Amino acid sequence: MTDADEGTAIVVLVAEDETLVRLLANDILAQAGYRVLEARDGQEALTILEVHGDIRALLTDVSMPHVDGISLANIVRGRWPHIAIVVASGAMPERANPRIPEFARFVPKPYSPERLLRELEAALEQVPERPVSAAPVALTNIANLHAGQMHGAGGLAQPLPEADE
Repeated sequence: MTDADEGTAIVVLVAEDETLVRLLANDILAQAGYRVLEARDGQEALTILEVHGDIRALLTDVSMPHVDGISLANIVRGRWPHIAIVVASGAMPERANPRIPEFARFVPKPYSPERLLRELEAALEQVPERPVSAAPVALTNIANLHAGQMHGAGGLAQPLPEADE
């Protein structure tokens, strides 16, 4: 990653409960031009993911309180398939855990900056770009809804007030 412009930098969420390891990962990624958000555990990471729609990658530790890294990675893969995932652990051998989601990358701890960045770039190449959503559609007339009739989940269609011109 070469573009360090805050507006165009790829956003990476680092979920790590060990403060020093989280700060180290933040420094490595920031120096490489990424914009970094931090979470102290899996639950905080999920909250951040709900709020920040611009996250493109997740770096997560395996062992964390509340929601562990494997569960977090699987939730992210299912809910946000456009987010690249890198799982890190010092406690399990590389790819020993089949519960890591497909296309997620694994990096053993302690990791070198080069290895972390290489795995992150590889993970980013494996996921699709986030689809551009279409503009919201305003429904102005639905011909089959008639006032006083049951529709949908048991609701009654009600006439809309006429617009003042």
